[in-house]
Amino acid sequence: MSDRKILFPLLLFAIFFLLIAITGFFQIAITKNNIEGLLRGEAEALFDSLAREIEVNMEYLTLVEKTPSIITPNFLNVSTYDEAIVDDLYGQLTKPPGSDQNDIPLNNVLITDRKGSELERKGLINVDKARIDLFLKGDRQTVMRLPSASDESLFLGVKLPDRLVFLSLSPVELEDLRKMYVVKSAVENEGKRLGITAIDVYDASNKLYLGSGKRPKDVFGIRKPLSSRYFPDYSMEIFVPNRLAVDTFRRTSENFVMLLFFLLLSIAGSIYVIFRLERKHADRLTEMEKDMARQERLVSLGRLASGMAHEIKNPLNAMGISIQRLKREFFPEDAKVDEYHRFLDIVKGELLRVNRIVEEFLLSTKSGMAMEKESLHAIIEDVAFMLHEKAESAGIHIVDESDGAIFIDCQKERLKQVFYNLLVNSIEAMGRDGSIVISSQLDGAHAKVLIRDTGPGIEKTDLPKIFEYYYTTKDKGMGLGLPISYMIVKDHGGDIQVLSEKGKGSTFVITLPIRKGA
Repeated sequence: MSDRKILFPLLLFAIFFLLIAITGFFQIAITKNNIEGLLRGEAEALFDSLAREIEVNMEYLTLVEKTPSIITPNFLNVSTYDEAIVDDLYGQLTKPPGSDQNDIPLNNVLITDRKGSELERKGLINVDKARIDLFLKGDRQTVMRLPSASDESLFLGVKLPDRLVFLSLSPVELEDLRKMYVVKSAVENEGKRLGITAIDVYDASNKLYLGSGKRPKDVFGIRKPLSSRYFPDYSMEIFVPNRLAVDTFRRTSENFVMLLFFLLLSIAGSIYVIFRLERKHADRLTEMEKDMARQERLVSLGRLASGMAHEIKNPLNAMGISIQRLKREFFPEDAKVDEYHRFLDIVKGELLRVNRIVEEFLLSTKSGMAMEKESLHAIIEDVAFMLHEKAESAGIHIVDESDGAIFIDCQKERLKQVFYNLLVNSIEAMGRDGSIVISSQLDGAHAKVLIRDTGPGIEKTDLPKIFEYYYTTKDKGMGLGLPISYMIVKDHGGDIQVLSEKGKGSTFVITLPIRKGA
């Protein structure tokens, strides 16, 4: 098969595969964008809900601070946040060094030893002696003053094993912390209620205001301005779980890749099948071309042989008549009569043998002879009997195992010549000692005859040439027996195949239709 014949379907399938791949990747990209759009829409809705909750809580806080008399259980209580702030401050002062905890910035701190002597001071903080004496003269572990109407600052003192620590939060610092804890409370409560994985809040300078600042795994994040009058230029980033979306996208991608893989296998399989069919078709065409060329050569040879045979028969007949007259009308001396007759008989016998060969050759070219129903076994049996003496003299046994129940439409004498040529070929190939087994069997509308010999076999390189004119590996012979047999079988609508391996003998398989035209 030429490269061009394979290139076209290969190019066609490549274009088809490329179009499907491009379309699939576009669809995957569209699916990914749609999933991200859904996640973004969900995240924005959660962001807006959380931002509203923070804004409402800040408005309640402002309202409570301005009008404490309206506090009810349904409203926020400022003291709740102050207590949370004190708890965190206490935890910050008493935590072990190096522990992972978000610290509240402290601007007013005083550190003394266990006797009240100042060790370190930061900011403007005044601690009267009475508060220090509470630690020195008693078992107090903490000293605390919550904000009041007269003093809105917050004071806290803590007794540690090796020192005393005092801190003070101004009203402004306390207000900022209250705002932070309002946001923190809203973030924790609403984040849990809405199923948000993590929330980070950034201040106007883009520093982390609240949260861990670490991006969790398997989440989709969105960051937007908080748009709050209480937190100008602040932004918030929320992370929503996207495991389901990621799994959906992954399965879609895997399914598409598997589809492309199976499609590629299908294309490869289709190309292979097309290649095999094209190769088989090309081989059949090549074989048909060889058969036609062989048939043309055989026809030409037949015509030439027919003309030559007719020309040869005329002098043979004349020679035969002349020998008869010599034997009948001319006599030698009495002492040589017997020798004279013996020589004439030899010449006459050889003339008859040559005439028989010519007639058989003419018979092989008579493809127009009528077909008659004949027993295949009887034809094979006749040929085997004719060659029995020749084979036995060389120590070769011919075994006829053909089926006597098989009848075919054939030209009996021409078919005999086929089996005669094949058996003679096997006998001459073996030389001495061996066996030839002839068997037959039905195969649908055809009959098969197998001729197996125990000869030396045929070289692999010689197999394609054995049915060509004048090709022979023997010292004697013209290389016409097998080509003529091939032509006769083809005229019957059959075929000859040979199976052989050097050193393991040969098997000729003759396939013939049971009925003419089958």
